[in-house]
Amino acid sequence: MPFIHSHTDHKPLCHETELLIKDIHILAEQVGLLLLGKHRHVASILAAKSRNITFSTQTMIDRAQRQLTVSTEIERWKRDGWLFQMMTWISVRMENTGVTLVSQAPHTNPAQHGIDGLAIVLTSTNKISALIIAEDKYTENPRKTILKEVWPEFKLFEKGEFDSQLVTQTTMLLGNLSDDEVDEMIENDIYKTSNRIYRAGITPLHKNNTPTKRKKLFKGYDLCVTGSLQGRRQALTFSQPNIRDWMDDFSVEIYNFLETQRS
Repeated sequence: MPFIHSHTDHKPLCHETELLIKDIHILAEQVGLLLLGKHRHVASILAAKSRNITFSTQTMIDRAQRQLTVSTEIERWKRDGWLFQMMTWISVRMENTGVTLVSQAPHTNPAQHGIDGLAIVLTSTNKISALIIAEDKYTENPRKTILKEVWPEFKLFEKGEFDSQLVTQTTMLLGNLSDDEVDEMIENDIYKTSNRIYRAGITPLHKNNTPTKRKKLFKGYDLCVTGSLQGRRQALTFSQPNIRDWMDDFSVEIYNFLETQRS
């Protein structure tokens, strides 16, 4: 597996999962496959299922490599945020083994609008036991970004402002179920805020990478996602001495993996 997860309970504020790289080469391979649209293959790998990698055209590989190559800071920020979303997509699937999990495919382009991450945990009788809503921000300004971009989004989800979007996305993800089953989920499960688990993904500054200082990043979480159920307030952190240099090096690893996919 590419990650090790380190868990910190910031009770009663939130529960934090810290991403620690275990194998950069495996991670580069899995993110490279996601860039090629092979999210089902990566999901199989993470579920320990053997599966051959399907063919990718030269054009697909060329495009993915171009998307990894940036020439301006704006392009760099967009690329880095996009790759971070793919890392957190992998993390969600790693953390939810042994359950029936259906997740939205990673975004297909940098800076794509929409929910950063959406996953559904189903019961054995095809009821929604959890709806995981993720906002991922790869930034040198973690606290400011959380305050201005993450908490406002979570508040709107809690108020029901994005319920139409959730219905659209979840019903698309659950297209294998019957219309009656999906309609029952809409009526009984999707609108329940108690089913919603929020996941704030952020990059703490390396100098502040201690449990106490990371906890301060999430001050106010319980004001936008209220209630005593701490498990609804999840945090995901990933820290490096320089997040831009790290992602530049990681992009090279992915680029080199993509080159191996040429026929």
